[in-house]
Amino acid sequence: MRISGKLTLGMIGGIVAILAISSYLTVNREIRLFETDMARDHETFARAVALSMARVWRVDGRSHALGLLEQLDAGEGAVHVRFVPKDGTATDPRIDQAALKRVRHGDGSLHDKLEGPDPKLYSYAAVHLGDETPGVLEISESLKPRDAYVRTTVLRAALTALCLALVCAALTFALGSSIVGRPVRALVQQARRIGAGDLGIRLDLRQHDEIAELAHEMNAMSSKLSDANTRLVAETAARVHAMQQLRHAERLVTVGKLASGIAHELGTPLNVVSGRAKMISQNPDASDAVRNNARIVMEQSERMAQIIRQLLDFARAGKQNKALVDLQHLAASTLSLLRPIADKRRVSLRFEASDPVREVVADAAQLQQVLTNLVVNAVQASPESSAVEISLRVASSPGKASAAPVAESRGFVCITISDHGTGMGEDTLERVFEPFFTTKDVGEGTGLGLAVAYGIVQEHGGFITVESKLGEGSRFEVYLPLPDPQ
Repeated sequence: MRISGKLTLGMIGGIVAILAISSYLTVNREIRLFETDMARDHETFARAVALSMARVWRVDGRSHALGLLEQLDAGEGAVHVRFVPKDGTATDPRIDQAALKRVRHGDGSLHDKLEGPDPKLYSYAAVHLGDETPGVLEISESLKPRDAYVRTTVLRAALTALCLALVCAALTFALGSSIVGRPVRALVQQARRIGAGDLGIRLDLRQHDEIAELAHEMNAMSSKLSDANTRLVAETAARVHAMQQLRHAERLVTVGKLASGIAHELGTPLNVVSGRAKMISQNPDASDAVRNNARIVMEQSERMAQIIRQLLDFARAGKQNKALVDLQHLAASTLSLLRPIADKRRVSLRFEASDPVREVVADAAQLQQVLTNLVVNAVQASPESSAVEISLRVASSPGKASAAPVAESRGFVCITISDHGTGMGEDTLERVFEPFFTTKDVGEGTGLGLAVAYGIVQEHGGFITVESKLGEGSRFEVYLPLPDPQ
């Protein structure tokens, strides 16, 4: 049962109980007053009739007195008068005979109420003739009017109680539904929404009571849960990012050790093979087939040596030589070296510097390697007759979250490399900087170019971001911190 129903039933029960007690006390009081008034009227009436009867008795005799009494009793009223001589008995045998005897001897009056199917009130008063008392007057009156009055009073009280209960029930139900029922239903719905994880809706109860205070506290709880959920999501993302960085660092360490071992074990033999193949290819006494085969061995040896150099670059065991580097000059010289590759694929290279500040503290050779890797990848991904744009600008703060922790800086120089090639999907973007991950055919790439660029930029206190869509091309942005002012 709902609260409004319980309040209604409680209110009706309380009202009915109070009205029942009140009606009971009122009816009893009215009955006592009614009977007291009847007894007083009987006493007054009996005294007047006794005096009149005694006067007639003394003047005209007994027969005239009794005749007068018969005439008085002959009326149609509810009161009846009867003379009871000394040796006579009362009309109803239940009358207290001892009390009646005292009245006959002139000791006061008697009032006796007899209940039953025909309830009556009997009153007795002595008739005095000087010193003689020939008998007593018996006055009887039916109590049915009293019972009718009681029934009327009870019915009136019951109707009053019913009307009052119905009015109070209606008011209680209406007020309970408005003040308690509706707000409680709103609180229940809000609790269900919170349980389902919807923390964005707030309750607005336009009332000033305990329920409104509870709604306010529930809103505050929703806000705190929302903030805690936001913090939890951020912390979870940070932990996932940290785990990814840790795994990435572990892979870098593993690849670095592998690269050092490969370089140590294969570097010298490959140099020997390459040198002997070169000698054979340059021997004029050798046949064309031998020189051609020697040339192929030399080219493949050099390719293997290049892969080993990439592994060594990725491991970066060497010491950095950092100095002020003019990025515009570095970019221009790098593009001049790469232009033949771009021209061979019929791709144009465009360079633009929009800000005068272009110097950073860096290792020029390593930055050139970063630009080379990114531009070569962009050229290889571009279709014929398209262009690769390279631009320089100053960024006061990175526009996007970096892929790695970045030290505080006074600003960044952003190098942007954009192409209009095939682009990359979401799965490829997530792994684009992983070592040995490549989408090129076997023999066309080692999957180390972007990993090397990523590591170099990270060691310089910067980071790389990438945006790409399938069929629309890719955009790499390299952020390098500006040098501190002297």
